[in-house]
Amino acid sequence: MSSHLSTLLSRMSPALLAVLIYYALFRILRWLLKPLYSPSLLRDIPGPRPQSWFTGASVGVIYPSCGEGLTRTKPGNLGQLFNAKGLPFHHDLVERYGGMIKVYGFFGDEQLYISDPRALQSILGKEQDAYEETAVFVETNRVIFGPGLVSTTVLRFFSLSLVRQFAPFLVRLGPAWMRRRLVEWTPNAAVQKVKRMSDVMHQTAVDILADAREGLRQEENDVKNIISLLLRANEIASAKEQLSETELTGQITVMVFGAQDTSSSALSRLLYMLAVRPDIQQNIRLEIRAAHASAGRHLNLDEISALPWLDAVLKETLRLYPPVPFVRRSALEERSIPFSTPSGNVSSVTIPRGTTLFLGIAGANRLQTVWGPDAAEWKPDRWFNGDHKVDSSGRRLPGIYSGIMSFLGGQRSCIGYKFAEIEIKILLIVLVSRFEISPTKHDIVWNLSQIISPSVKTTDSGHIISEEKGLPLRMKLIEEHSADTEFLI
Repeated sequence: MSSHLSTLLSRMSPALLAVLIYYALFRILRWLLKPLYSPSLLRDIPGPRPQSWFTGASVGVIYPSCGEGLTRTKPGNLGQLFNAKGLPFHHDLVERYGGMIKVYGFFGDEQLYISDPRALQSILGKEQDAYEETAVFVETNRVIFGPGLVSTTVLRFFSLSLVRQFAPFLVRLGPAWMRRRLVEWTPNAAVQKVKRMSDVMHQTAVDILADAREGLRQEENDVKNIISLLLRANEIASAKEQLSETELTGQITVMVFGAQDTSSSALSRLLYMLAVRPDIQQNIRLEIRAAHASAGRHLNLDEISALPWLDAVLKETLRLYPPVPFVRRSALEERSIPFSTPSGNVSSVTIPRGTTLFLGIAGANRLQTVWGPDAAEWKPDRWFNGDHKVDSSGRRLPGIYSGIMSFLGGQRSCIGYKFAEIEIKILLIVLVSRFEISPTKHDIVWNLSQIISPSVKTTDSGHIISEEKGLPLRMKLIEEHSADTEFLI
């Protein structure tokens, strides 16, 4: 590492090196003097203090529940929030500091970690136009997926004008060919792996687009899928609002990717929970058999949705273990965010333009003020008493799905949440009705990489030797299962 650094420094021109040094000194001096000439607007918000000014990360003793290598003095900031073993930090932050927390980014940048229902209602509801995806997130997705920005107003159609409105927020790194060359020239295995993934997704999107166009030509008035709806909406849009071929391909890439990893993450956790709770697995199996016997035919969508144990298990698993534990937003202008204090009073905090906000999905889904003292427990039967829980001040979480935040809320919530719900339920019905699912002896760990994924951990004398992605489960065929169980959508 040191040899690479020395080589890099030796190749820099003296002028460039001087500029970098002066810039670093300027940022340090500015950070040290800022409290004197500009007191922080977030100074009264509680949260952990970092010991690393550069990364915002806390350092200290090993935090056992997070695994080896993750350290802290208090539940910490960027180094912990993005750590693969950092899920307990997201839970611990809210438990220790409440629903409005100050964390630190690079160079002492003050950011907020928010799970308070009142604040989330403001950010995702009436004030949603004042907050946007962070520039880094938008540009990273642009490089990987192309210019595809899915409209989330309603599931039935795509608002092309809304998609267009996102364009001013894109950070420009130069033309597409330049970004492609920069990626190709990067001597990093992980970057090259992402490039290959992006190429596969792009080609898949091109093929899907071609098939959809052919289908429209053959059955012009018979539009049955979301891709065909997108094409039809684009055809009738004005020339100014029509999406280009590149933008259409990007739309499809975003939809395919968004529906793939999150759904598979949720299904993995569901199968694991049913494996370790055979009693609840059996409850689902019995109600499936009863529903099929009562109907005397294939189960339709309404009958699938009416299975109480299946519905409760899905909601509880998505509540306690959301596939995406947080999303980030950036304030487009100075704003005042209301929130509830631990005492139940209403307060507010004024945030400067450009402030980064962590919207704590996992934290909100575990708030004891909303879900009760057993909020950290997996208890599907809590859903038999109804949806849309409220906190002590009477505020509901603005989640679009049963009052949980796993699909977010507002106009930018997950466009495919109903599809994901039905897809997962059908898969569970097919598997649970045919197989008894049980755990193996493998040690399963759940890693955070924006989307939660399982791995098998191998240890020796308490030390992690290796981790291999996957979730091995034991599946035993049920001999007496109904061989003709089918389901209509």
